[in-house]
Amino acid sequence: MNPKKAVKHFYFAFFMFGIGLALSAQTFKNIIKDSTSGEKSEFRIGIRYTSDYLFMGRSDSLPAPYLSPSIAYIHKSGFFVNTSLSYLTLKEQARIDMFKVSAGYDFYKNNFESGLSLTQFVFSEESFAIQSEMSTYLYAYAGYDFNFIMFNIDGSFGFSEKSDVFLGAEINHTFYGLNNKLRITPAVYLNAGTQNYYSEYYTNRSSQSGSGKGKGGQNSPSTGTQTIETQKFQVLDYEADIQVIYKLNKIKFYASATWAIPVNPSTISTATGTVTEELQPGFYWSTGIRFTL
Repeated sequence: MNPKKAVKHFYFAFFMFGIGLALSAQTFKNIIKDSTSGEKSEFRIGIRYTSDYLFMGRSDSLPAPYLSPSIAYIHKSGFFVNTSLSYLTLKEQARIDMFKVSAGYDFYKNNFESGLSLTQFVFSEESFAIQSEMSTYLYAYAGYDFNFIMFNIDGSFGFSEKSDVFLGAEINHTFYGLNNKLRITPAVYLNAGTQNYYSEYYTNRSSQSGSGKGKGGQNSPSTGTQTIETQKFQVLDYEADIQVIYKLNKIKFYASATWAIPVNPSTISTATGTVTEELQPGFYWSTGIRFTL
Protein backbone atom coordinates (compact mmCIF):
# COMPACT_ATOMS: atom_id res chain seq x y z
CA MET A 1 0.00 0.00 0.00
CA ASN A 2 1.16 3.52 -0.80
CA PRO A 3 2.43 5.09 2.50
CA LYS A 4 0.67 8.41 1.88
CA LYS A 5 -2.64 6.68 1.21
CA ALA A 6 -2.25 4.51 4.34
CA VAL A 7 -1.62 7.59 6.50
CA LYS A 8 -4.70 9.27 5.00
CA HIS A 9 -6.74 6.16 5.79
CA PHE A 10 -5.48 6.19 9.37
CA TYR A 11 -6.42 9.85 9.86
CA PHE A 12 -9.81 9.24 8.29
CA ALA A 13 -10.48 6.34 10.71
CA PHE A 14 -9.36 8.49 13.63
CA PHE A 15 -11.64 11.32 12.43
CA MET A 16 -14.61 8.96 12.15
CA PHE A 17 -13.87 7.68 15.63
CA GLY A 18 -14.02 11.24 16.96
CA ILE A 19 -17.37 11.78 15.24
CA GLY A 20 -18.61 8.60 16.87
CA LEU A 21 -17.72 9.88 20.32
CA ALA A 22 -19.53 13.11 19.65
CA LEU A 23 -22.68 11.14 18.73
CA SER A 24 -22.40 8.76 21.67
CA ALA A 25 -25.46 10.23 23.39
CA GLN A 26 -27.56 8.54 20.71
CA THR A 27 -26.29 5.05 21.53
CA PHE A 28 -27.46 2.49 24.04
CA LYS A 29 -25.85 2.72 27.47
CA ASN A 30 -26.10 -0.99 28.12
CA ILE A 31 -22.88 -2.70 27.07
CA ILE A 32 -23.30 -6.14 25.52
CA LYS A 33 -20.22 -8.19 26.28
CA ASP A 34 -19.01 -10.82 23.83
CA SER A 35 -19.04 -13.43 26.57
CA THR A 36 -21.49 -15.72 28.26
CA SER A 37 -24.40 -14.22 30.15
CA GLY A 38 -23.16 -15.84 33.35
CA GLU A 39 -26.23 -18.08 33.33
CA LYS A 40 -24.88 -20.93 31.25
CA SER A 41 -21.73 -22.26 29.63
CA GLU A 42 -21.39 -22.64 25.88
CA PHE A 43 -19.39 -23.99 22.95
CA ARG A 44 -18.50 -21.79 19.98
CA ILE A 45 -17.47 -22.93 16.51
CA GLY A 46 -16.29 -20.43 13.93
CA ILE A 47 -14.25 -19.73 10.84
CA ARG A 48 -12.45 -16.52 9.91
CA TYR A 49 -10.55 -15.22 6.90
CA THR A 50 -7.78 -12.64 7.45
CA SER A 51 -6.10 -10.91 4.52
CA ASP A 52 -2.64 -10.63 6.14
CA TYR A 53 -0.81 -11.33 9.41
CA LEU A 54 0.58 -8.30 11.25
CA PHE A 55 2.07 -8.13 14.72
CA MET A 56 2.93 -4.79 16.33
CA GLY A 57 2.42 -3.16 12.95
CA ARG A 58 4.98 -5.34 11.20
CA SER A 59 4.69 -8.07 8.61
CA ASP A 60 6.81 -9.97 6.13
CA SER A 61 7.12 -8.59 2.61
CA LEU A 62 5.01 -11.54 1.50
CA PRO A 63 1.34 -11.42 2.56
CA ALA A 64 0.09 -14.17 4.87
CA PRO A 65 -3.66 -14.59 4.25
CA TYR A 66 -5.17 -17.13 6.65
CA LEU A 67 -8.36 -19.15 6.76
CA SER A 68 -8.80 -20.10 10.41
CA PRO A 69 -11.40 -22.50 11.83
CA SER A 70 -11.73 -22.46 15.63
CA ILE A 71 -13.57 -24.05 18.51
CA ALA A 72 -13.96 -22.71 22.04
CA TYR A 73 -15.57 -23.60 25.35
CA ILE A 74 -16.58 -20.75 27.65
CA HIS A 75 -17.69 -21.59 31.18
CA LYS A 76 -20.30 -19.36 32.80
CA SER A 77 -17.76 -18.47 35.50
CA GLY A 78 -15.55 -16.73 32.90
CA PHE A 79 -12.96 -19.45 32.33
CA PHE A 80 -12.40 -20.43 28.71
CA VAL A 81 -10.28 -22.57 26.42
CA ASN A 82 -10.05 -22.30 22.66
CA THR A 83 -8.04 -23.68 19.82
CA SER A 84 -7.60 -22.80 16.16
CA LEU A 85 -5.45 -23.55 13.15
CA SER A 86 -4.57 -21.17 10.36
CA TYR A 87 -4.36 -22.35 6.77
CA LEU A 88 -2.14 -20.22 4.54
CA THR A 89 -4.09 -19.62 1.33
CA LEU A 90 -1.23 -18.46 -0.91
CA LYS A 91 -1.43 -20.46 -4.14
CA GLU A 92 2.21 -21.55 -4.17
CA GLN A 93 2.53 -22.13 -0.40
CA ALA A 94 -0.84 -23.49 0.68
CA ARG A 95 -0.41 -25.26 4.02
CA ILE A 96 -1.44 -25.34 7.67
CA ASP A 97 0.86 -22.58 8.86
CA MET A 98 -0.07 -22.11 12.52
CA PHE A 99 -1.83 -23.92 15.35
CA LYS A 100 -2.61 -22.33 18.68
CA VAL A 101 -4.39 -23.18 21.90
CA SER A 102 -5.38 -20.65 24.59
CA ALA A 103 -6.84 -20.78 28.07
CA GLY A 104 -7.77 -17.97 30.40
CA TYR A 105 -10.33 -16.09 32.42
CA ASP A 106 -12.48 -13.03 31.66
CA PHE A 107 -14.17 -10.96 34.35
CA TYR A 108 -16.97 -8.43 33.82
CA LYS A 109 -18.74 -6.42 36.48
CA ASN A 110 -20.76 -3.27 35.86
CA ASN A 111 -18.49 -1.03 33.76
CA PHE A 112 -15.24 -2.84 34.58
CA GLU A 113 -13.63 -5.71 32.70
CA SER A 114 -10.37 -7.61 33.00
CA GLY A 115 -8.85 -10.87 31.92
CA LEU A 116 -5.82 -13.12 31.68
CA SER A 117 -4.87 -15.69 29.05
CA LEU A 118 -2.00 -17.96 28.05
CA THR A 119 -1.50 -18.96 24.40
CA GLN A 120 0.78 -21.63 22.97
CA PHE A 121 1.77 -21.33 19.29
CA VAL A 122 3.04 -23.97 16.89
CA PHE A 123 4.18 -22.53 13.55
CA SER A 124 5.14 -24.40 10.41
CA GLU A 125 8.87 -24.69 9.83
CA GLU A 126 8.27 -22.82 6.57
CA SER A 127 6.20 -20.04 8.12
CA PHE A 128 7.28 -16.46 7.49
CA ALA A 129 4.67 -14.95 9.84
CA ILE A 130 6.19 -12.09 11.83
CA GLN A 131 5.46 -13.84 15.15
CA SER A 132 6.62 -17.27 14.04
CA GLU A 133 9.64 -17.51 16.37
CA MET A 134 7.40 -16.90 19.41
CA SER A 135 6.11 -20.03 21.13
CA THR A 136 4.21 -18.74 24.18
CA TYR A 137 2.23 -15.56 24.86
CA LEU A 138 0.96 -14.44 28.28
CA TYR A 139 -1.61 -11.64 28.11
CA ALA A 140 -3.55 -9.56 30.66
CA TYR A 141 -5.89 -6.61 30.25
CA ALA A 142 -8.15 -4.28 32.20
CA GLY A 143 -10.68 -1.74 31.02
CA TYR A 144 -13.37 0.63 32.18
CA ASP A 145 -16.41 1.88 30.31
CA PHE A 146 -17.03 5.58 30.94
CA ASN A 147 -20.23 5.33 28.86
CA PHE A 148 -19.03 7.84 26.27
CA ILE A 149 -15.72 5.99 25.83
CA MET A 150 -14.14 2.65 26.72
CA PHE A 151 -10.51 2.71 27.87
CA ASN A 152 -8.35 -0.43 27.99
CA ILE A 153 -4.76 -1.14 28.91
CA ASP A 154 -2.95 -4.43 28.44
CA GLY A 155 0.36 -6.04 29.16
CA SER A 156 1.92 -9.20 27.78
CA PHE A 157 5.03 -11.34 27.70
CA GLY A 158 6.19 -13.19 24.60
CA PHE A 159 8.58 -16.12 24.86
CA SER A 160 10.88 -17.36 22.13
CA GLU A 161 14.63 -17.98 22.66
CA LYS A 162 14.47 -14.77 24.68
CA SER A 163 11.50 -13.00 26.25
CA ASP A 164 9.74 -9.78 25.26
CA VAL A 165 7.46 -7.44 27.15
CA PHE A 166 4.64 -5.42 25.58
CA LEU A 167 2.25 -2.72 26.79
CA GLY A 168 -0.75 -1.35 24.96
CA ALA A 169 -3.53 1.19 25.31
CA GLU A 170 -6.86 1.41 23.49
CA ILE A 171 -9.89 3.68 23.36
CA ASN A 172 -13.10 2.61 21.66
CA HIS A 173 -16.82 3.13 21.62
CA THR A 174 -19.56 0.70 20.56
CA PHE A 175 -22.68 1.78 18.70
CA TYR A 176 -25.77 -0.43 18.72
CA GLY A 177 -28.60 -0.76 16.26
CA LEU A 178 -31.35 -3.08 15.00
CA ASN A 179 -32.51 -3.91 18.53
CA ASN A 180 -28.93 -4.47 19.68
CA LYS A 181 -28.31 -7.08 16.99
CA LEU A 182 -25.82 -4.82 15.23
CA ARG A 183 -22.62 -3.53 16.87
CA ILE A 184 -20.12 -1.15 15.29
CA THR A 185 -16.95 -0.46 17.26
CA PRO A 186 -14.27 1.98 16.06
CA ALA A 187 -11.04 1.96 18.08
CA VAL A 188 -7.54 3.39 18.19
CA TYR A 189 -4.50 1.65 19.69
CA LEU A 190 -0.93 2.27 20.76
CA ASN A 191 1.50 -0.63 21.16
CA ALA A 192 4.96 -0.57 22.75
CA GLY A 193 7.48 -3.24 23.60
CA THR A 194 10.80 -4.96 23.01
CA GLN A 195 11.73 -6.92 19.89
CA ASN A 196 13.81 -9.98 20.67
CA TYR A 197 11.24 -12.07 18.77
CA TYR A 198 11.76 -9.80 15.76
CA SER A 199 15.50 -10.35 15.72
CA GLU A 200 14.96 -14.12 15.75
CA TYR A 201 12.37 -13.82 12.99
CA TYR A 202 14.72 -11.70 10.90
CA THR A 203 17.60 -14.15 11.39
CA ASN A 204 15.67 -17.38 10.86
CA ARG A 205 12.55 -16.69 8.80
CA SER A 206 12.35 -13.37 6.99
CA SER A 207 12.02 -13.46 3.21
CA GLN A 208 13.03 -9.78 3.29
CA SER A 209 16.55 -10.57 4.48
CA GLY A 210 16.87 -13.58 2.20
CA SER A 211 17.61 -15.71 5.25
CA GLY A 212 14.16 -17.06 5.94
CA LYS A 213 12.46 -20.35 5.33
CA GLY A 214 9.64 -18.85 3.33
CA LYS A 215 9.50 -18.02 -0.37
CA GLY A 216 12.67 -16.21 -1.37
CA GLY A 217 14.62 -17.55 1.61
CA GLN A 218 17.45 -20.05 1.67
CA ASN A 219 15.76 -22.61 3.94
CA SER A 220 18.50 -22.11 6.52
CA PRO A 221 19.16 -19.53 9.23
CA SER A 222 21.52 -16.68 8.46
CA THR A 223 24.13 -16.21 11.14
CA GLY A 224 25.17 -12.86 9.69
CA THR A 225 21.80 -11.09 9.84
CA GLN A 226 20.35 -9.71 13.06
CA THR A 227 18.61 -6.66 14.45
CA ILE A 228 20.30 -4.35 16.96
CA GLU A 229 18.89 -2.93 20.24
CA THR A 230 16.10 -5.52 20.36
CA GLN A 231 15.82 -5.17 24.15
CA LYS A 232 15.02 -1.47 23.92
CA PHE A 233 11.46 -0.75 25.06
CA GLN A 234 9.78 1.70 22.68
CA VAL A 235 6.56 2.52 20.84
CA LEU A 236 6.14 0.03 17.99
CA ASP A 237 2.98 1.10 16.18
CA TYR A 238 -0.28 3.04 16.13
CA GLU A 239 -3.46 1.41 14.86
CA ALA A 240 -7.01 2.36 13.90
CA ASP A 241 -9.65 -0.33 13.67
CA ILE A 242 -13.36 -0.70 13.00
CA GLN A 243 -15.32 -3.85 13.78
CA VAL A 244 -18.86 -4.72 12.72
CA ILE A 245 -20.81 -7.59 14.32
CA TYR A 246 -24.32 -8.75 13.49
CA LYS A 247 -26.05 -11.31 15.70
CA LEU A 248 -28.84 -13.52 14.38
CA ASN A 249 -30.04 -15.85 17.11
CA LYS A 250 -27.03 -18.08 17.86
CA ILE A 251 -25.05 -17.00 14.82
CA LYS A 252 -22.67 -14.03 14.66
CA PHE A 253 -21.33 -12.48 11.47
CA TYR A 254 -18.39 -10.17 11.84
CA ALA A 255 -15.98 -8.10 9.80
CA SER A 256 -13.14 -5.73 10.66
CA ALA A 257 -10.58 -3.49 9.01
CA THR A 258 -7.31 -2.38 10.60
CA TRP A 259 -4.81 0.30 9.61
CA ALA A 260 -1.35 0.09 11.24
CA ILE A 261 1.47 2.64 11.23
CA PRO A 262 4.72 1.08 12.53
CA VAL A 263 7.31 3.42 14.05
CA ASN A 264 10.89 3.24 15.33
CA PRO A 265 12.49 1.08 12.63
CA SER A 266 15.10 -1.47 13.63
CA THR A 267 18.75 -1.34 12.65
CA ILE A 268 19.68 -4.47 10.70
CA SER A 269 23.22 -5.81 10.90
CA THR A 270 24.38 -7.96 7.98
CA ALA A 271 27.68 -9.33 6.77
CA THR A 272 28.07 -6.27 4.54
CA GLY A 273 27.18 -3.58 7.12
CA THR A 274 24.19 -2.06 8.90
CA VAL A 275 21.01 -0.63 7.43
CA THR A 276 17.80 0.85 8.86
CA GLU A 277 14.74 -1.17 7.96
CA GLU A 278 12.11 0.46 5.80
CA LEU A 279 8.76 0.41 7.59
CA GLN A 280 5.55 0.63 5.56
CA PRO A 281 2.04 1.40 6.81
CA GLY A 282 -0.06 -1.75 6.77
CA PHE A 283 -3.69 -2.67 6.27
CA TYR A 284 -5.60 -5.90 6.65
CA TRP A 285 -9.21 -6.97 6.88
CA SER A 286 -10.99 -9.91 8.37
CA THR A 287 -14.40 -11.51 8.13
CA GLY A 288 -16.02 -14.59 9.60
CA ILE A 289 -18.96 -16.40 11.12
CA ARG A 290 -19.45 -18.04 14.52
CA PHE A 291 -22.03 -20.46 15.87
CA THR A 292 -22.90 -20.82 19.56
CA LEU A 293 -24.01 -24.25 20.78
